[in-house]
Amino acid sequence: MGCRRVQRAVFFWVDRDQEERIVERIARHLEECPQCRDRATEIERLILLVRSRCPRRAAPSRLQDQILSLLERQ
Repeated sequence: MGCRRVQRAVFFWVDRDQEERIVERIARHLEECPQCRDRATEIERLILLVRSRCPRRAAPSRLQDQILSLLERQ
């Protein structure tokens, strides 16, 4: 897996909730590429900071309805 592809998919590695095969390929690349590893670590820190400071809340039902309506149109 090349650097460009890893940089686009690094969020899968951070969340680790995607297909295990993809996460493993990204992790292997990060072991070998210090530049990508540093970038992934920065992104992971940022995501963890945001998650710790911004609790998740459910979207208001009206917003959920609007989003579903828009998605159904496409």
